[in-house]
This record gives sequence, structure tokens and C-alpha cells, in this order.
Amino acid sequence: MSREDPIKAEKDFSETLEEQIPLIEKTSDYKQAIEKYLVLEKQIRQSSDLASSKKILSKIVDTLVHNDDWDYLDELITPLSKKHGQLKSSIQSMIQEIIKSLETLDNDKPVQLEKKMKIIETIRTVTDKKIFVEVERAVVSKMLAEIYLEKKNDLDKAADILCDLQVETYSLMPFEEKIEYILEQIRLTLQKKDFAQAKILSRKILLKTLKNFERADIFKATYLKYLLEINKHENDYIMVVNNSLLLIEIPLVKESSEYKDLLVSIIYYIILSPFDNLQSDLIHKIKLNTAFSKNVDSKVFKLLEIFTTNELIHSENIEMEYRENYLNKSPVFADNETNNTNLQNRIIEHNLRVINMYYSFIKLDRLAHLLQVSSQDAEAHVSGMVNKGMITAKINRPQGIIKFDNLKHGTSAGAAQITSNSENINDLLNNWISDVDKLLEEVDSIGHLINKEEMMYGIKQNS
Repeated sequence: MSREDPIKAEKDFSETLEEQIPLIEKTSDYKQAIEKYLVLEKQIRQSSDLASSKKILSKIVDTLVHNDDWDYLDELITPLSKKHGQLKSSIQSMIQEIIKSLETLDNDKPVQLEKKMKIIETIRTVTDKKIFVEVERAVVSKMLAEIYLEKKNDLDKAADILCDLQVETYSLMPFEEKIEYILEQIRLTLQKKDFAQAKILSRKILLKTLKNFERADIFKATYLKYLLEINKHENDYIMVVNNSLLLIEIPLVKESSEYKDLLVSIIYYIILSPFDNLQSDLIHKIKLNTAFSKNVDSKVFKLLEIFTTNELIHSENIEMEYRENYLNKSPVFADNETNNTNLQNRIIEHNLRVINMYYSFIKLDRLAHLLQVSSQDAEAHVSGMVNKGMITAKINRPQGIIKFDNLKHGTSAGAAQITSNSENINDLLNNWISDVDKLLEEVDSIGHLINKEEMMYGIKQNS
């Protein structure tokens, strides 16, 4: 059973080792030499001499590695780690020495690879649930995961081994190594297409902590790219835009060949994002950002103007001008039916908001004509936007008329109009205040009615 390191050794074996090791090294049979080392190891362990204990254990490992007897080494790891009175630092030092020696085994040679995997599994068993060797367990687990991934082509096994460890709780592991380890866990889960697990793992890293160390920008860029994969899978367009805007601010990304493609994708994703105050704010900020106007094709940049102007967008014109030369050449739209469908939805939603600004009443067939859809689809879009709180409208089906209620609840004409018109803001606040007053009056009235009922019930009981 292992124990904590002593303050002072009961006996110093340093001179004994200096005298005995050269003599033992002259032994012709290395196994006999190991036996003699083990005798010394027991004496040193019983005397709690930490420095000598580390030295003799290192000598045992070196001798077996030098003689290529990995099987014997594998047999000794467990008993040496579990010897009564074995010091924790000695165990840690021995395992570290073995890990260094594993680099001498060639992964391309099947026999050596099997030996390496066997040693790693033994180390993982010995270090399981032991805090003082948790870092070493993480190191060998990563090595084993790489073997399963690269040599065994077993992605599932590699991901299971790596993701089994909660390295964020390891107090002995340096911060940079933790980040690197978690990023590797995310990479494997994404490669495995397990986006739910990848999202859980991504929450273990905080962007604000990725600074003030050498590889901070590299880690930050890698982390944001992984987040983008998750966001794109979930079709969370607004988060794709937010994370992409953070990504393009990293110096090494600005200097890369993917910089301009990122800017173009941000424009595409912001117009794909469902309309709300945040989307409206972001699209206007992007429109004013000189990085986009300078580095993006003017035709693509014009999309921002199209989607922020209070004019109807003709989907046929968009298809004719952008589909072949722009949209089909972008990974955002190429072979992505969901994004292409959502683009058409965003155009219809934009047109509905514009119509809502200029019409109080409109016939359903006229609305369908303006939206370039069928009457049934037009009604469905109106209902959908009303349910989302994007517009306020009522549909009179018998007469086929839609009544819009402009700005009564604040979101009908869009965030851009609200934020730019102080009169509308005052009207909105007045409406809210009026609604709150009415609510309080109703609550007060209900309170009086409840008290009245209680009094009447009390009178009946007394009579």
C-alpha cells in the first residue's frame, strides 16, 4: 500500500547504491541483476529513502528496457506499485520512467505495438483512481487512444478511452495540457459525429481563459472551429455568426487563407439567422465593419444591404444573380437543402415585415402574390411569425383578409425601425405601461371578489 513521502529518511542508502549498482551491472544475467535490485529496493523502501527509491526503481526499468524484456517489466509494474510502504513519489517516478521508455517501441511493428499496448493497459490499471498519478494515466490514455485511432482504425474505442477522463478536475495537470486534452476529446467526438457529447465537452472550456500563454491563439482558434461544427450541425445560425466573429479577430486567422471565406460565410449565416433584435444588431454591425467591405466580393456584401432595406426582396432575382456564381460555390449552401430552404424562409419573413410596415389590411391572395407563394403558404408564414412574436396580425378567413397591428407589441416593424424611431419607442412603452395598469386593476378586482366570497361564506356558516 502506497504512502505519503516522509520528511526525512530513516536511513540514507545513497552510498550503498553508489557501491552496489556498478557491481550489479557487471552481472552477466540481467534477470539475476534485477533480483539483486529488488532486494535493494525492499531495504530502501523499508527505510523510506525517497531519493534512493526513485533511483533503484529507475535502474530496474532501464535494465529491462535495455534488454528488451517488456514482459518482465509488465509483470513487475503492479507488484512494485502495490508493495507495502511504497512511497507515492517513487511510484510516480517509476511510471514516468516507463512512459518515457515506451517511445522506443515502434508503432509500425505489430509485435512492439502489442507490447506497448500491454504496458499501457497495466499502467492504466495501476493508476486508476489514484490522484497522485492521474496525469500519468491521462498521458498513457492519450497514447492508447492514438494507437486505436491510427493503427486499429477503431474510432469508437479511441473516443471512449480518451473521454473517460475528467481532466478538468486534475489539479496536478498544467492548464495548457488540460486544454489540449479536452480539445482532443472534442475532436474525436466530432469525428465520431457525436455532437451531443462534443457540446457537453465544449462547455469545459471558457473562452476568456484562453489568453496569456504561448499557444493561446492556436487553442482559441481550434476551439472556435469545433464550436462552429456543433453550431452548424444544430443550424444555430446566430451562434455560428457570433463564434465566427470571434474567430476572425484572432491574428493567426487573419493571416490565413481561410480568412476571406470566413467573412463570406458570416454574411451568409447572418442572413440565414431568424430575425430578432440580436440578429438585427449584428447584421448592422457587420454592414459597418470595414473588414467585410474591403475583403468580400461587392456582390456578396450587397446582400447585407438587401436584407436591411425596407423593400421587398424578389427571390427569383436572388436566385438568378447569386445561385450559380455564389451560393452553389459556398459550403454554406452547396448540397445543403436545409440552408437553402431557410434562405427562402428568411426572404419571405423579411417581405412580411416590410408589408406589415405599410399595410393595415391586405387580402390573402394579394399577400401571396407579393410573397411569391401560394395563399396556403402565405397564411402559414403569417401564422408562424405571429406565433414567434415577430409580427402582430389577425386573419379573417371568410373574407380572406389579414389585419396587421403595427408596432402595438413592439416587434412588428422590426428592431431596426424600433431602435431608430424614438416616437415608436415611446408608444411602445406607453402600451406596456397601460397593459400593466390593466393587469393590476384586474388583480385588485379579483382580490376584492375573493374577499367578498370569503365573507359571504363566513356569514352562512355563522347563521
